[in-house]
Amino acid sequence: MRKSIPRKPSMLSAYVRQQRERVGLSQRQLAAEAGVSVSNISRLESGFHATPTPELLKHIADVLDVDFADLLASRGIDMPAGAARFKAYLRRERGLPEEGIEEVESAIEQIAAKYRHQNRPPPET
Repeated sequence: MRKSIPRKPSMLSAYVRQQRERVGLSQRQLAAEAGVSVSNISRLESGFHATPTPELLKHIADVLDVDFADLLASRGIDMPAGAARFKAYLRRERGLPEEGIEEVESAIEQIAAKYRHQNRPPPET
């Protein structure tokens, strides 16, 4: 039988644990709300889940109300900061749910399309 070697918690595992404790959830509660197994959360926080999927991290970020880009960054994956930071701003500072954030993004795209259209040079004759 192989003995498992304890691993030092990574930046990601420490961040997830800190955020889970900040919102007052147990590992079991976080797992239930994120729709994942308790063992996934336990392995992640103990450093045994070395390469969690982006889907797992997205579920955790949603439950903990943290920026998905921050979780990815703590795993060593950088996202373009602008879009992720803007979404985090809308979520935290404006209290918008995901549906509201999508509406804001849609409105911005409509405004951008309007001005792209207005700034086009007239067709040549």
